[in-house]
Amino acid sequence: MRFTSQMDLALNEAQQAALAGEVPVGAVIVDARGQVLAAAGNRTRRDCDPTAHAEILAIRQAAAILGQERLAG
Repeated sequence: MRFTSQMDLALNEAQQAALAGEVPVGAVIVDARGQVLAAAGNRTRRDCDPTAHAEILAIRQAAAILGQERLAG
């Protein structure tokens, strides 16, 4: 069931992005234990940033939380 809840979170992020007029994409990053580190939806239009894709935003958030540039594990 852990996968389902993580996928639900990603889908919720996508839905929120769609409601904001963005392309409906959501991303979730989990650690080796399955704990959610980061979640994001697309924000390219809101941020006027062509790199503000959900996956990139989630990677940046997870790296900041871990305090490192690599997401090992």
